[in-house]
Amino acid sequence: MIRLKILCTIGKGFAPEGKRILESLGSVAYATPNQKQITGMIGKYDIVVAQLGITFTADILKRAKNLKILATPATGTDHIDLVAAKALGITVLSLKHEIPFLRTIPSTAEHTWGLLLALLRHIVPAANDVIGGMWNGKPFAGTELKGKTLGVIGVGRLGTIVAGYGKAFGLDVIGCDIKKIPKSVCRQVSMDILLRTSDIVSLHVHLTEKTKNLIGGAELKKMKPSAVLLNTSRGGILDQDALLRALKSKTITGYAGDVLAGEMQFGTDCSKHPLVRYAKTHGNVLLTPHIGGRTYEARMKTDVFIAARMKEALSSKK
Repeated sequence: MIRLKILCTIGKGFAPEGKRILESLGSVAYATPNQKQITGMIGKYDIVVAQLGITFTADILKRAKNLKILATPATGTDHIDLVAAKALGITVLSLKHEIPFLRTIPSTAEHTWGLLLALLRHIVPAANDVIGGMWNGKPFAGTELKGKTLGVIGVGRLGTIVAGYGKAFGLDVIGCDIKKIPKSVCRQVSMDILLRTSDIVSLHVHLTEKTKNLIGGAELKKMKPSAVLLNTSRGGILDQDALLRALKSKTITGYAGDVLAGEMQFGTDCSKHPLVRYAKTHGNVLLTPHIGGRTYEARMKTDVFIAARMKEALSSKK
C-alpha cells in the first residue's frame, strides 16, 4: 500500500493529537516554508496543511501534481485560490462553515476586547513608560466603556460573542448583518445608523469580493469624531488609505487592528506598511500581528479538528 505524503506547513507546533491523526494517514513532513520555498516543495505531496502567511496561488497549485487535499485550520480562505483548486480537483478544507465547532473558540473575540481596552486606556504606552522608569499616570487618562454604544458589523459567531462582552461591560450594543440578528444578541440597525451612532465600531465579516473595502472614506466620514474602529477580521475589509486619511484629519479618534491589508505578501517585515509607519509616531493606533486566534487552546482544538476532517475526506474518496 502506498503511503500518502503529507506536508504540514504549521511545523512541529502542530497539536500532538493532530499529529497522531496525520501520521496515521501517511508520511508527514513538518516544516514552515516561505512563499518561495513552497513553490518548489508542493509537487511532492498528496496533502498539505496550509498555514496563514503562504498564499496558494493558481501558479503554485498547478505545480501540485499529486495534491488531493489542501486543508487550513482557519475560517478565512483568502490565502487560497479556490477557483484554481476546484479546476484542478483539489479538495479545500477549512473551518469557515464549521459553526458548532467554532462556537467553542472565543480567542479572536477575546483579543478584540483586549485591543479595545488597551486602546482606550493607553495600556501599552503607559506600561512602556513604567519600564522606562516613569511613574506618572497623568498623560494616560483613558475613556470608560459603560453607557457608550458598540456597533458590531457582522454578527455571526465572533460578532455575537463580542456583542455579549459589550453587554457585560454595560454598553448599548447594536449590530448590522445581511441576516436577521436574534433579538437576544443585539438590536439590528442599518449600517448607516450604526456608523453614525456608535462610539466603537467592530468589524467581524469574511473577506469576499463583496466585502472588500466595505469600510472606506464615505463610511468613515459617517462615524463620530470621538469614535474608534476595531478590525480583527481581514485587512482588506477596510480601505487603509482612507483609514489613514481619517486618522490624520481626526475624522475618527482611533484604530486598533490585528490584521493588515497585504499581510500575505510582505511576510515578516511590515516596516514599510503605511499604517505601521503611522503607528510608530501616533498613540491612537494599536496593531498586533494577526494573533487573534493564536491561543494554545485554539491551536489544539483547530489542529485536531482539521486533521479529523482530512481523515473523513480521505475515507469518502475511497
